[in-house]
Amino acid sequence: MHPILEKVKISQDAYLLKIQASHVSRAEAGQFVMVQYKELSEPIPLSILSTFEDGFSTLVKVVGRSTLELVEEAQELFYVAGPLGKAFPIEVYGKVAFYSHSWGIAPLIPIAKALKDKGNYLTLCHTSEDFYLEEEAREIFHEVLQDEPKPVEANLVVCAGSNQLAKSLVNLYPNTPIISMVNVHMLDAVGLCLVCRVLVDGEPMLACSDGPWFPAHKVDWDNLISREEAYKEQERIALEEYKKILRRKELRNQA
Repeated sequence: MHPILEKVKISQDAYLLKIQASHVSRAEAGQFVMVQYKELSEPIPLSILSTFEDGFSTLVKVVGRSTLELVEEAQELFYVAGPLGKAFPIEVYGKVAFYSHSWGIAPLIPIAKALKDKGNYLTLCHTSEDFYLEEEAREIFHEVLQDEPKPVEANLVVCAGSNQLAKSLVNLYPNTPIISMVNVHMLDAVGLCLVCRVLVDGEPMLACSDGPWFPAHKVDWDNLISREEAYKEQERIALEEYKKILRRKELRNQA
């Protein structure tokens, strides 16, 4: 078991969790973990926001039953796998433009810190109203914009939080390298289930082991976006049923 050392609510639907899992402390910028609250809980992929000697911290945005269950009930985790995926290539690029949407700011922050240490100039464009970790972001990035995605001068573009955003950036930056995190369903994160496959230059690759960062101009974004909708109705029903369970618990406690 892995204790949740700290759980801080930072908005109506987002929490910062500090989790004890010493094997994750060696993570590099851009890697992630898979966590399970209970043995039969759905595995959830989470970006690693920061590490410490005995574990890591992460941002959890409530998007369905599993994430709501995690922030409402979990005091410890049955399973934590990681660090997973390939680290982001930390190099001297010059001017780097970051684009984040919603929770996408979390995986970008450790990458931005590492690139800043290399002397790169960093611009952030956050494209959604929910700007989590805004204060920390403004301390790291040289320039912060909050608007619809617009092109800025950059030698490299980095994107996280939305497949649709990544697709739009390909059109905004036809001749600039873009490295984007893909948003996909995952089951085991060790390359066995093939659920997280991504078409890159027409060839299937796996977000869990080959990614989660890919050259955006080579990714089939239409394929990923269409698959995002596959379980929307099931996820909605599961979330509503769990909210009813929480409401019944609340009423019992009030009785």
